[in-house]
Amino acid sequence: MATNESDIFVKARFVYASLPKAERGAADLLFDDGKAAAGYTLAEYAMRAGTSESSVIRFCRRIGAAGYAEFTELLQHASEAPNGHGAYRIAASDSVKTAFEKVARNYNDTLTDTLALYTPEYERALAAIRDARIVHFFGIGDAHLVCQAAQMKFTRVGKQSTAYSDSALMLATGSLAEPVDVIVAVSFSGQSRVLTNAVRLAKQNGATVVAILHNEKSTLGKLADISLFTATTDLTPTHDEIARRIAEHAIVDTLYMAMISQDSEIYGPRGEQSLSAIEAYK
Repeated sequence: MATNESDIFVKARFVYASLPKAERGAADLLFDDGKAAAGYTLAEYAMRAGTSESSVIRFCRRIGAAGYAEFTELLQHASEAPNGHGAYRIAASDSVKTAFEKVARNYNDTLTDTLALYTPEYERALAAIRDARIVHFFGIGDAHLVCQAAQMKFTRVGKQSTAYSDSALMLATGSLAEPVDVIVAVSFSGQSRVLTNAVRLAKQNGATVVAILHNEKSTLGKLADISLFTATTDLTPTHDEIARRIAEHAIVDTLYMAMISQDSEIYGPRGEQSLSAIEAYK
């Protein structure tokens, strides 16, 4: 995770889904009031957040501050206050253009925040994929759309890959995985039972597991050899915040583009060959 002061907001969004209810109030106040919250005393912050002082302190520590004093110092020096969650909520009175502007703002902030979570784990993930015999993409529900798009990209340049939507095939693939294979598991929660069971089977066979996820303390997070995190916080009642998938697509595209660039002597000719075939016979 990057270390500039404004990351206090990124870290808060990152841990939001796993926060207890009492600490979520402290996070909501940070998102809503931004840098202005740095001027509150601990007692005032707790009162405005509708929670206890001890819960505020626990929240501060959870996002990397030693206590409330360091939290306010980091907040004072943050370069800017990002959009709060309310900035993305579409109201019944909003015009279509306003709705579009809010969606675009959400996408932009999600990608910016996810970039702030970059770590050297990306290099490890790329190295594993480059060396893999085959890359298996695992995802359930709309996460499978990310896997399907990834499989299409990798296959078109001759990198063997799979992306099954059928849960039985996913489990079978995990059970047959080998040490020379890589599993790329995509999940916002990291708790999907079929996905984590398939990952566990693959890991037992020695395959390398790369997880693209949000919740580092999830079952998938604990199983993964390499974890790449998205910064999206999904607050929609039906959990249909598509911005979380945008971040996952961006991570996959980053690994794909880095692979074909670093191994251009392999994937350049293959890509041209497949493109020629498509153009000739489509």
